Amino acid sequence: MKKPYDTASAEGTGTGQLVTGTHRPSIRPRAFSLLTREGFTLIEVLVSLALLTIVLGTVYSSFFSVQRALDRFDSVSLKYHEARSALDVMRREVESAFIMNPRPADEKQPSAGFIIRDRDIFGKDTSSLSLTSFTYRESGLNKISYFVSEDSGSLSLLKSESPAAALSKEYEIEIMEEIEGFTVETFFNGKWVRTWDTAQTGALPETVRISIEFDDNGTPVRLTEYARPKFGVQM
Repeated sequence: MKKPYDTASAEGTGTGQLVTGTHRPSIRPRAFSLLTREGFTLIEVLVSLALLTIVLGTVYSSFFSVQRALDRFDSVSLKYHEARSALDVMRREVESAFIMNPRPADEKQPSAGFIIRDRDIFGKDTSSLSLTSFTYRESGLNKISYFVSEDSGSLSLLKSESPAAALSKEYEIEIMEEIEGFTVETFFNGKWVRTWDTAQTGALPETVRISIEFDDNGTPVRLTEYARPKFGVQM
């Protein structure tokens, strides 16, 4: 005897096939997810803050180290620039120096000499240089002097200048501050000497050596320039 169709089961399969007997299709549970939210523990927060502090400390330390290095570079490079510029100017002025009536019988007679004096300031070698020269900025003759001044234990290189042919007040400028030494030497009788006076020699020196010393963060630096006066006879 044939069993009746289970129409409910057949409709539930959705396949159009007839299902007989007591067999029922399996019912699959609908998939669902539960969203769960968990907080951070106190230890995790403290560890995160500690790591953040270390990272920020490293970044700030690197930043300030770079900043100090840049400041040091600017300061040192400025000193090198000032020293090289001053030596270049002095070289040109020494090469253009000349003497006139170096041994005047009367003080009222016009004269122009070349004088180097040796000095000692707080155990540091310093020189003074006085000459008459054609300056590179002007076409006329100027009386020029270079000397070292001390202020509160710090040495500075100064320059004074005035026209040689006119009675006018000389002006004074600071060439370089915080130097360790300034020396001017001439080569005479096979050795370098630190004094020269045309009132005694009656002539310009053949070769002049000019040096500026300064400190580069604990390292002594000495820059030197050589000059040969081009006017070998007095005028």
